[in-house]
Amino acid sequence: MLEWFRCTDQQLIPVKDCFTKCRLDRRCEPLPYLHLAASEREWTGEASTTQLLNGTMMSFLKIARPYAIDPDDMAFAIHGTLAHSQLEKKAKELGMVAEVSATLDGRNVADLIVKDNGDVVLLDYKTWGSYRVAKALGIVEVGKQQDPSGEVYKRGGAWGKAGTPKMVTVFRAMEQEVDNYEAELQLNRYRIMLKELGIHVTKMRVHAIVRDGGLQIAKSRGVDRNTYLIPIRQLGDDEVEYYFHIKADDLDRALTQGKWDEPCNNRECWDGVRCREYCEVAMYCPKGIIEKGGK
Repeated sequence: MLEWFRCTDQQLIPVKDCFTKCRLDRRCEPLPYLHLAASEREWTGEASTTQLLNGTMMSFLKIARPYAIDPDDMAFAIHGTLAHSQLEKKAKELGMVAEVSATLDGRNVADLIVKDNGDVVLLDYKTWGSYRVAKALGIVEVGKQQDPSGEVYKRGGAWGKAGTPKMVTVFRAMEQEVDNYEAELQLNRYRIMLKELGIHVTKMRVHAIVRDGGLQIAKSRGVDRNTYLIPIRQLGDDEVEYYFHIKADDLDRALTQGKWDEPCNNRECWDGVRCREYCEVAMYCPKGIIEKGGK
């Protein structure tokens, strides 16, 4: 449960105290931003799809242990929430089916359902970094070629002699390199839930806004657009239901016994990157402590 904000001087302040009065000379963020940064769903006893896609250790600790966040780290999450809100509003103005809850608790929300050439398409909005987008599209470096602009090197170096054609990296999207496991599980679960409501989805897509689109880091990964419409493959119903059944049982067991000993696997913790940089409860987890160098 979210308990504290981490101030710009790295000191902690209870969230409610921050709302009442800033402990520093001036606020680091406007109050509306801070309230949005502190927004989290209250635990009702029923796990959301997102909670089950996370590692059981992470989801358990975020429910059972107090933790802190830096409001600055919430900028992209808030941006994504506001973008969702505006897209939902516009879709409804256009008479489209948007923000459909697949369950009675208001969770597991389908962002948009549209008809396209006879297909019923489930579409989910995402704000992703270029690394995630490249993985979802299967974009890989396949070699070098001469710059189509005809540009030449102005000075010599390890890259080539002055006056010779400039070489640029060539990228290609390859189906066998696609890694979009979380989105596939999420949207397929929504598809199954919607089927139970009488909505038969035949195709699924992610509309991804590239968080670092247009920057050199994105281009260096072969991501040269700011938005992508990414097809999501259909998984078997049994495979999807088994995955979420096991994860729900694990989380229930962790909460019942008040502990969980199995850290997130490599996929769930992004090979340790999530532990080191993006997990608010890493200090409670043995793997998190190791990944953060004991900090």
